[in-house]
Amino acid sequence: MIIQVLALLALVLALWTVFRFAMGLRWAKVSREDARAAEQARGRRLVAEIPLSDDEIVFFVEDEAGFYWGARQARKRDIRGGRLLLNGAVMASFSRDGESLPDPAPPEEYEGGERWEVTLYLRGGRDERVACGRLREGVSREIAGRIFAATRAAVEGGKT
Repeated sequence: MIIQVLALLALVLALWTVFRFAMGLRWAKVSREDARAAEQARGRRLVAEIPLSDDEIVFFVEDEAGFYWGARQARKRDIRGGRLLLNGAVMASFSRDGESLPDPAPPEEYEGGERWEVTLYLRGGRDERVACGRLREGVSREIAGRIFAATRAAVEGGKT
């Protein structure tokens, strides 16, 4: 009898743990969908979801005036150019007609993983880095590629 009660308690504990995990995942998904809907209601288009940590995601969004991620922003009219970086090495770049970008810094020593970033060069000598993550192969590259393509299209497409 005691063994059956202990087995029942272990089963209930295991089911409770799985239930809490499932509800946590569901809550995170609903929260992300609500945040996405709020951005779309403001007239913004979601370009990419940037993971900052295991439980925090920032949206990289675009509207007619600029790009926004977290508390940072880059106005389209101020973007002179940009670079797609892998571990600090330039993979691709673009610039507005007549603009020249500063010389790139030398690539950093390989750390054993991929670190993708997009650097946006703005008027006034400022630059903004969009850290796209160190996730498994392909995920961070896709995030960086989407951000790079959106910013390049805004500059080269004359949407500014």
